[in-house]
Amino acid sequence: MSIYESRSTGASDEVTLNVTVENHSLELAPPVEFNGPGGFLTPEDLFSASISSCYILTFKSLAAHKKLPWLDIDVKAIAHLEKTSEGLKFTKVDILSKLFIESGDIEVYKKLLMRAKDLCLVTNSMNCLFTVSPEVEVI
Repeated sequence: MSIYESRSTGASDEVTLNVTVENHSLELAPPVEFNGPGGFLTPEDLFSASISSCYILTFKSLAAHKKLPWLDIDVKAIAHLEKTSEGLKFTKVDILSKLFIESGDIEVYKKLLMRAKDLCLVTNSMNCLFTVSPEVEVI
């Protein structure tokens, strides 16, 4: 078992808060939609970023295991926050990935990109619908 710890602190007269993980610190604020000032990362941004980054790291591991070479990957996670009968909730996340390769079977890479969502620790821990739209470009 692994344990991951973060600490968040804030003051009653400040709209921003500080999040620290190990020795790394971020200043966060609510999004503009929730009366935030704008110009800061938000918890909602980190939700989306955790998906796109874990997805890439999972893909990298899968590709290395299968000895499939690739050049670059660009992943956008679009998280949909909606009002539900249970309150505000992320209901859907679209994962748009674009992989760049020099050569190879594009369909093999697309299958691996689809599989990355299924094995990603972050997406497996979230309760929302995920769609994956993989694109592979030979350059």
